[in-house]
Amino acid sequence: MERPISSIRSQMFPLLFLVWIFFLNFLSRIILSPLMPAIEQEMRIGHGEAGSLFFLISFGYCLMLFASGFISRIFNHRKMIILSAMMVGFSLLIVGLSHHLWAIRIGLLWLGMAAGLYLPSGIATITELVDPKDWGKAVAIHELAPNLGFLAAPILSEFLLKWAS
Repeated sequence: MERPISSIRSQMFPLLFLVWIFFLNFLSRIILSPLMPAIEQEMRIGHGEAGSLFFLISFGYCLMLFASGFISRIFNHRKMIILSAMMVGFSLLIVGLSHHLWAIRIGLLWLGMAAGLYLPSGIATITELVDPKDWGKAVAIHELAPNLGFLAAPILSEFLLKWAS
């Protein structure tokens, strides 16, 4: 039995929850950028090796964007969002606890893959939640997450670098 779709106002809490998940998903992928000078110095790596870290995140993200349609046939979209969020958290834990560059690389590849699962399922969930006439508004609200991530990443990294390595 299908659930009736609702107006955007009645679905604002689930929509903002998806925005929050997307914000954390996006922030986890870009927080490396403002931290790169400190990472290069602490890990004693050059710009090329540092750039490869971004490549691994992007490669994993791209792979899972392609594969997400096949994977979502097994899981429904809401389970995919939960799986993505849990995998992002797990991969950040791997990266944070790693002391070797190869372990960080594996964790960042996993991070990209985990993050790539979210977007198709997030958009599909939004279109399930709200009436088609409100899709543009709902997607616009959802797309605030990356913009807020671009603002929050340097502020958050600068704030946290005062207390952590």
